[in-house]
Amino acid sequence: MRILIVDDHAFVCAGLKATLIGQLDDVQVTTTVRGGDVLSILADQQIDLAILDLFMPDGGFGLIGLLRDRYPRLPLVVLSASENPIHIRKCLGLGVTGFVTKSAPKEVLLEAISKALDGEQYVPRYLTKSMPEMGRAIDEVDPGVNIDSVSELITGRQMDILRCVSRGCSNKHIARELDLSENTVKVHVSAMLKSLGLSNRTQAGILGQRLGLAESSGLN
Repeated sequence: MRILIVDDHAFVCAGLKATLIGQLDDVQVTTTVRGGDVLSILADQQIDLAILDLFMPDGGFGLIGLLRDRYPRLPLVVLSASENPIHIRKCLGLGVTGFVTKSAPKEVLLEAISKALDGEQYVPRYLTKSMPEMGRAIDEVDPGVNIDSVSELITGRQMDILRCVSRGCSNKHIARELDLSENTVKVHVSAMLKSLGLSNRTQAGILGQRLGLAESSGLN
């Protein structure tokens, strides 16, 4: 069995490769840190399953859609830092075979791989629990909002944090990526929500999605 790992962090590729080789029998693993290399790898090698990071240069939803068009039978498992139900539903809508968070234990990923190879779609149950509530949250966010109006209401640092929140990142993840303390991130999030008239970070994530912030460069 040949598995392709696509993640722009080399240490994630190395760690995941070691895990798969240690847990699966007769497996060969190819890795790349560039989404732009995926098509050439698939053209050169017989890949049985691909594991993709969601937000990375030359990757994301666009790459998923492209792979679904060109390789409709290739099982795709998304491995992401995001737990945002919007991202999960969008990935499933594009036809991914599985969605797993990077914080999940290895057994969850191995189960997703097993089901994907059997042709089954897999999402951990705890990730789908908040999906019904997400529909109500979407209705509460002003659909006419735009990037200019938001930029006038919050600081540049809060815009960075909004971009992270739109990707479903935790305060701990945001703090690490922006080189801030978790308490500072918490303060910024609270101030941002107040300035934007939002009730919670779920609404902030939806707002960021509508502004296209999740697709811009930044966190994975």
